[in-house]
Amino acid sequence: MTETFLEIKNIYKKFRGVQALEDVSIDVIKGEVHSIIGENGAGKSTLIKIISGVVRSDKGNVLLEGEDITHFPIKKLFKKGISASHQENSLFDNLTIAQNLLISNFFDYKGLGFSWTKIIDSTSEILKSFGLNNINPLELVSELPPETRQIIEILKSIARKPKVLCLDEPTASLNEKGAQQFFKLLESLKEKGITILYISHNLEEVLRISDRITVLRDGKKVKTIERKEADKQALHQLMIGRSIVQKLRQKIIHKQEQPILKVKNASDGNKLKDISFEIYPGEVLGLAGLVGCGRTELAWLLFGLTPLKSGEIFYKNKLLRNITPDRAIKNRIMYLPEDRKLMGLFLSQDLKVNITASKISKIRKNMMIDFKKENKLTTDMLGELGVRYTTLSQLALKLSGGNQQKVLFGKCLFTEPDLLILDEPTKGIDVGSKEEIYELIAKLVEQGMTIILISSEIEEICKLSDRVIVMVKGQIKDEYKGDMINERDITSCYLQTETR
Repeated sequence: MTETFLEIKNIYKKFRGVQALEDVSIDVIKGEVHSIIGENGAGKSTLIKIISGVVRSDKGNVLLEGEDITHFPIKKLFKKGISASHQENSLFDNLTIAQNLLISNFFDYKGLGFSWTKIIDSTSEILKSFGLNNINPLELVSELPPETRQIIEILKSIARKPKVLCLDEPTASLNEKGAQQFFKLLESLKEKGITILYISHNLEEVLRISDRITVLRDGKKVKTIERKEADKQALHQLMIGRSIVQKLRQKIIHKQEQPILKVKNASDGNKLKDISFEIYPGEVLGLAGLVGCGRTELAWLLFGLTPLKSGEIFYKNKLLRNITPDRAIKNRIMYLPEDRKLMGLFLSQDLKVNITASKISKIRKNMMIDFKKENKLTTDMLGELGVRYTTLSQLALKLSGGNQQKVLFGKCLFTEPDLLILDEPTKGIDVGSKEEIYELIAKLVEQGMTIILISSEIEEICKLSDRVIVMVKGQIKDEYKGDMINERDITSCYLQTETR
């Protein structure tokens, strides 16, 4: 019989009247990859925070190799071999990569006897383990792109050489290449006997790397199953308590209508070159391609986050000049950004601010805020989107990822757009929340809204789009519509082009 290495016994945790975890017990075997999955708000991240000492449980125990480590301070848990990479970034932007990794081992140093040469050499070795041979350990974290920051966050947790490594959505900000490199690193850690607790919304990667999988639903443990017994459909059923029914929206083909948006030979002077396309009222136009192909740059150009250097943009038959986000919103164009934490939400502000900040004029009365109207409009929007929250004064930071994404949708819809640009609208949310977003998109289109959809999930693009434009290296490569829209041909189009 395999011996239990980490034992989680009857854990309870409540936040402001909300039961986040209720009587959760999990046995973890030494050296296994044990995935914990569930919908947003199921309690996964809370459980990881309890194990790693960030949050205290109300009741229950955590045992490591038979020793009760419940409520140990983080410093002591470090020494016991518990390390974690949380969903929220914990890096110090004003410090270098080497200094951030040093902090993870700070308690191992005595007095002031730091050897910076050894620290820099050690950092270089850690970076090389992830294939980051060309990154300077003395580079400031604030100057790193989001993907590299995510890698540093992961490496920071690995630098302590832990016995138990807790990873919460580690691949959320990684592209395909970065994710593959991460999986190789994970395999090497497993070969060294490190026990890994893994949280991810991506069921394909969960099925790829796991030895066993525990499913949580509404703060309770549903079941722990062996990998060989699991498939995506079975996990869907356990996560949400029902089978996923794929509802396909009736797609539309426009013939003689005037386009709502017409882009002619547009360029941003950097990534985008000679972009031309049209989109029609009530249509979903999908933008497909590899990460870095220019899709987000195009969204920024249309919303006025970057200036148009050459070409023309016509909206509702009028030439748009000197576009800015404020002018775009006044023209009823809105953009939902890819990174809700960095660009989308005010995480340290309440739900009222997050919903209404996009169009203050709707709640203004004689140059003052009409708080009664603000409360009503926020409540109506949150209710319409099915956001789970406690009070309107709750901080956005305290919501689960899926509910944060719904609030971001609410912020966009509060501006009453005719054209909505969605950049990775289901990134980092669970399968149940994804289906709710899909239904919302279908509802918005039925109401007459026009949508530009950017997604790295080709299945999502094919499912939701009336037409699909494939982008490669800042240019439009091809267009697909009707029966031509399929995963194989679209993927082949941008992969074959990129590898030539």
